[in-house]
Amino acid sequence: MNFKLVFRQLGILVSLVGVCMSTSLVWAFLDWNEEGSHRVAYAFLLPTVICIVIGLVLARKKIGDEKMYRKEAIAVVSLGWFLCGVLGALPYIFSGVLSSHYDNGFGLCGAAVFESISGFTTTGASIFPAPEELPRAILFWRSLTHWLGGMGIVVLFVAVLGQTGSGAKHMVVSEVPGPPDESLKPRISSAALLLWKIYVAISAAEVLCLMVQGMNLFESLCHTFGTMATGGFSTLNGSIGQYNNLGFEITIIVFMVFAGTSFNLYAILLTGNWRKVIGNRELQVYLLVMLGAVALLATDVLLNGPDHYGPGKALRDSSFQAVSIMTTTGYCTADFNAWPDLSRWLLFLLMFVGGCAGSTGGGIKVIRVILFVKIIVLEIASTFRPRAVRTLKIGGKALDKNVRRNVTAYIGIVLTIFLLSTLLVLVLHNGCCAQKDEQIDLETAFTSVAATMNNIGPGLNRVGATENYAFFSTPAKIFLSFLMILGRLEIMVILCLFLPSFWKRQ
Repeated sequence: MNFKLVFRQLGILVSLVGVCMSTSLVWAFLDWNEEGSHRVAYAFLLPTVICIVIGLVLARKKIGDEKMYRKEAIAVVSLGWFLCGVLGALPYIFSGVLSSHYDNGFGLCGAAVFESISGFTTTGASIFPAPEELPRAILFWRSLTHWLGGMGIVVLFVAVLGQTGSGAKHMVVSEVPGPPDESLKPRISSAALLLWKIYVAISAAEVLCLMVQGMNLFESLCHTFGTMATGGFSTLNGSIGQYNNLGFEITIIVFMVFAGTSFNLYAILLTGNWRKVIGNRELQVYLLVMLGAVALLATDVLLNGPDHYGPGKALRDSSFQAVSIMTTTGYCTADFNAWPDLSRWLLFLLMFVGGCAGSTGGGIKVIRVILFVKIIVLEIASTFRPRAVRTLKIGGKALDKNVRRNVTAYIGIVLTIFLLSTLLVLVLHNGCCAQKDEQIDLETAFTSVAATMNNIGPGLNRVGATENYAFFSTPAKIFLSFLMILGRLEIMVILCLFLPSFWKRQ
């Protein structure tokens, strides 16, 4: 492990986050006459300086022509996300927005780190019960962390600095959700820059669409950041449903679908090869599953849901929630916790499916679900024809044997961590509760784990659509924060840190 190289890259990454943090000062200065605005400005100015100073200290040593290999790239990505999550919590701490909710430093810092990591990982699980009461600068920073984490802070880092070589490619592959894409250009900085250009262009289009329909610039930016990053932080406690505006909902549905689609397909579309995009098997299944979920949810809610649901409202709410949960955005227009059990658990299953590989969505990813189903079919067929040679294919293309092994191992690890984490959350929270009525039940525990590990936000019961995560004990919040990063970087990158051999110099 080349620690000097890792520290230098981390320093540059932290400095970049500090520069991005400084943009929130614009809203602090615009609200200069508001009560407490001076403290809010200080709360962003000081952390910006801290990030830049830390960055300069870490990056002070020159490394010459030393190359970055896979091990160093994984260390930069994994440690970088933890470091950015901690530093991103500083504005919440210095601004005092959490002071009235926590009477000790440990609880306050744990909550701030939770909110920061939830933003960067595009989870959208919040500890703020009334976000509309927060200063605009804080709300903007919450949403901006979404947007930075959606396409990836490391991908932005590579795009801005124009880094090339195997090290840069390993960093991008380690951060971009989904199985590695072998179509990445040899000059990885060009690919990273193209992905960010597409990301910015689609984001700008959504901002304009929302503003044309009457949403102001600030709220349009915040909700666009949450949509395109499939994050879910809103400026309102009632999320998108509080607007009660069909135009807003349709616009956000469309852009959530865009965000859950692989951005590599948009790059292909720019070359004019639209047939390859339309014929993409993952995209086809992604859209079919989404449409099927909408139909099933609408039917169940209409027939078995609350009395106020007619055909139009059932279709409207079901469409929004199916797209929001499957793309792991987490915006809400209805309290789906009050829906029939079939609908609630269908949404729970959609949490694990997620978006397409190479999108900003979380979850297992559609391509892995497709491959896992094919693997199961092949294994069943081998029971009565054990000598037959069967090749795993997708879209008519044979896949390497390693893909079969990797997909099976990944899904197995996800389910194992999910079950163990559920038990650990129960222990960490209930063990800290002085009174029995403060303890959580099994449904709250395992849906909170599913919602954080899959980077969604809302779950069921006490972490439902209209609830928040403020009630969790500080140890539970810290562990759930770890699960968010674990899910965002798709587990393997983080698990490498726990192997002693990973840290050896050779």
